[in-house]
Amino acid sequence: MSYKDAERVVSVRLDQGRLAGATTYAYANRFASFVISLGSLAILARLLTPHEFGLVAMVATFAGLLTSLRDFGLSAAAIQSIEFSSRDRDSLFWYNAFLTALTSAFVVLAAPLVSDFYRERGLAPLLYLSSAGLLASGLSSVHAALLRRDFNLKGIFFAEIGGLAIGAVVSTLLAYLTESAISVVLGTLAQAVSTSLITFFFGSWVPTMDGAIRSGLHHLIFGVRVGSFTVLNYITNNIGSVAIGYQSGSAAMGFFSRAQNLYALPVSFVLTPYLQVQFPLLCRVQGDLQRTREVYGRLLTLTSMVFIPLAALLPFIAVPGTTLVLGPQWGPAGEILAWLSPSLAAIGLIGPFAQFMTSQGRVVELQWWGVADVVLRGGGALVGSYFGPTYAAAGFSLATLLLAVPIITWITQRDGTFSFADYAKACVPGVLTSLAVGGAAFAVSQFMVGHSFGPLVEPGVILSSAALVWLMLAATFHLSSIQIPSSSSRREN
Repeated sequence: MSYKDAERVVSVRLDQGRLAGATTYAYANRFASFVISLGSLAILARLLTPHEFGLVAMVATFAGLLTSLRDFGLSAAAIQSIEFSSRDRDSLFWYNAFLTALTSAFVVLAAPLVSDFYRERGLAPLLYLSSAGLLASGLSSVHAALLRRDFNLKGIFFAEIGGLAIGAVVSTLLAYLTESAISVVLGTLAQAVSTSLITFFFGSWVPTMDGAIRSGLHHLIFGVRVGSFTVLNYITNNIGSVAIGYQSGSAAMGFFSRAQNLYALPVSFVLTPYLQVQFPLLCRVQGDLQRTREVYGRLLTLTSMVFIPLAALLPFIAVPGTTLVLGPQWGPAGEILAWLSPSLAAIGLIGPFAQFMTSQGRVVELQWWGVADVVLRGGGALVGSYFGPTYAAAGFSLATLLLAVPIITWITQRDGTFSFADYAKACVPGVLTSLAVGGAAFAVSQFMVGHSFGPLVEPGVILSSAALVWLMLAATFHLSSIQIPSSSSRREN
């Protein structure tokens, strides 16, 4: 073996070790986040009314839109770039710092207008507080992106879990003392500050101004394109909630937001950590057709095996599960959650779409889809909102499954990297598993009709039966590990 071959073997082994460690921390992050988030959600739902949660949702929706504008795709630019110098790093930090300050100031200026829009006088002070959280979280976003770029998810783990735990404690204590929405907003602020401080510690670099602004213009252009899709996607996912708050008030928006929070839990627990590892990996294999097809195919197999069966199970456990976790007053949120099941199935088929397109540099197509997405899925939610929160969920969810999935599948395969046949091969295991899981849930639920097993036993039995079926089929469709190429081999390709 030559010296060059030996060096390549060592490099591959080092990369494999980094990938394995990153995957471990990514899933540890999501597991801890799931436990903390679900526990905090269950406690706060018993301390705050739907009206107070509606106020929190109004603040979070507006602040979230500004967060999308603030980042403007700069984090994705940092991760996606093949070559990334120290000047590039500094330039993205200063661009992001400027956008962070600008969006935080905009929240302060717009707070009275948002308060008038929702006809809620107490909303403006909450928005003033949220602007501070927006500023605190934004300053560390480039540091966090570089940690992800280098597969340093250990730092991300301690930053995100430490911040989440601190925020949950602050929110819970203040909710017990005040029984008002300000407790959650202050908890979010505490989370943002602590997360940023820990991220700075692990990022361990101090940006400079020397030539930084000019050197990163190409990254800024890429980031603007990605960021525009992020903003459009955020509008699509939240326009229904805003319309509900405007038309039906804070309590209705509170029910809708709690249903969205429960809907997002499996996404946060399963899809997010996997994408934290697979997105940089997809960027690294860009240009290698076979490796790209392999990585994305396995990613789709995982998402289809998790989300399509979960969507088949959700209608049977949504209402009893919601009242069990949040309390009996949150039954309407469970009905809304049940109607989000088609959208959950769609995640299994198209969940990693944006990361795939970004990793391949196809951001212009992504932009155009973002515009169409607002019309199709956002329009479905908006039309449904006129009839109530449940109809808004149904309109959004059915538009996602019946309209977005076919279009996104077509867009993905346009350049020949991933064909319709590849899609079918990747997603068939999830579809077959969903049929079995849905059948098991239906059979058990029918058996339990007319019997009074109690609020805990009924969803527990249905969930256990479906989980047993899923585990058996998941073992059948076992995913093999993905091998990551070394940076040196990629350069040679």
